[in-house]
Amino acid sequence: MSWNFLAEDLEENAIYLDCRSEELYEKSTIRGAHGAAFIKKPYGSGPQSMQKLSGFVKTIQKIAADKTIIAFDEGEGMYASRMTWVLQASGINARMLGTRFQDFPDSWEGEGRGQIECESSVDSIVWKGIATIGFLQQNLTRVQLLDVRTPEEYDGVLPRLTQPEDGSICGRIPGSMNWDWRTLYDTEGHIRQKMSVISDIKRIGLIQERPTVIYDYNGARSCTTALVLSRCGYRQVQVYMGSWMEWRKTALPKQNTRAFVGAALV
Repeated sequence: MSWNFLAEDLEENAIYLDCRSEELYEKSTIRGAHGAAFIKKPYGSGPQSMQKLSGFVKTIQKIAADKTIIAFDEGEGMYASRMTWVLQASGINARMLGTRFQDFPDSWEGEGRGQIECESSVDSIVWKGIATIGFLQQNLTRVQLLDVRTPEEYDGVLPRLTQPEDGSICGRIPGSMNWDWRTLYDTEGHIRQKMSVISDIKRIGLIQERPTVIYDYNGARSCTTALVLSRCGYRQVQVYMGSWMEWRKTALPKQNTRAFVGAALV
């Protein structure tokens, strides 16, 4: 296995977090899995959002003890990777399944343990790997900024890849490079082999020694890229959790800024 953040097989003693919707979780899940549909919600990088994530982490710390956490979802792992990165950023041993839920053995399907609530926590957590809007504002010229949205989003043609909303602001954070998140996957929807990915990284010119901050629309796609980069020799990798969804609403500088109205740009 080329990526140590992937769990290729189901493990008897692991704790599973189902990052699919509540509806899918209620229909069928891995036996004994906890529902964690809240991770699909967009999160900013302000105190309120981070307190909610801190509350969830505190709950997982009580459940996990010394066990491994394995996250999964129904697709290519976008939300499972977000869960994995958030937990790793708080010091919890977490991985994500490298297979889709529909490919699980029937013998592992059964009742879940219920949804985990993402409550606020007054206790602060020292996050390693998560950048706030304040940090990025102060260090915009000191980091290499990687936009992992599609070229259409990066070029200001679409505000987001799916279900773009009328009136949404298109554009990007100044100085960012583009690396389409979808290129991490092969034609079967699996993360490509490490050496193949490393060749792509070299082509876009990312420097290993320089701090890297990754963003997309709402911080989900970024987490898959962060897991990959952190295993390719990049030691200072952070995800800007608020991403373009948060940045676009501020007076901070932007590039290629346009408003999306239906199929037209204004």
